[in-house]
Amino acid sequence: MVTKKLKNYEELTPRVSYYYSMLQEVRERLLSIIDDLAEEILDFTPDERNFETIGTLLLHIAAIEWSWVFEDIDGLEMDYDKFKHAFALRLDVDIPQLKGKKKQFYLNQLKEVREEVFQRLTDFSDEDLDNIVGSNSDKFSIEWVLFHILEHETMHIGQILLLRRLYAKQIFE
Repeated sequence: MVTKKLKNYEELTPRVSYYYSMLQEVRERLLSIIDDLAEEILDFTPDERNFETIGTLLLHIAAIEWSWVFEDIDGLEMDYDKFKHAFALRLDVDIPQLKGKKKQFYLNQLKEVREEVFQRLTDFSDEDLDNIVGSNSDKFSIEWVLFHILEHETMHIGQILLLRRLYAKQIFE
């Protein structure tokens, strides 16, 4: 039996390092899945109006991570033009899914956001994780935000795996 130990990031406090290590483990899983994908599958969807493409989901993962850390914790405003395609298929917007981008585009978005998040996390103490952030209507602890980013990415990995299977089924029929 293999026992996996979470990595300790010396630049981070112990509790913050614990969450970041889990985020990195999930990201490694996502990257291993993306690594095996052919470029054309990034634009695949069984239904353009109802299901995101893998590319849209990858951009969405990056956008949501940025949003939770920098909008919800720090109160900054997201660069809408940079991330608008991450919110395709939302009922309140009319944005097409982004297509025709290379895998490296999505990998760069994920990497850039994760590096920004890591730098931001170096400012947190363990006690900061208990701080409450958010808007007047929605309040969260910073620890919950980090958990939610982890949970969010994990759920979308499942969607990406399902889309990969649907794509394979389609090409072999």
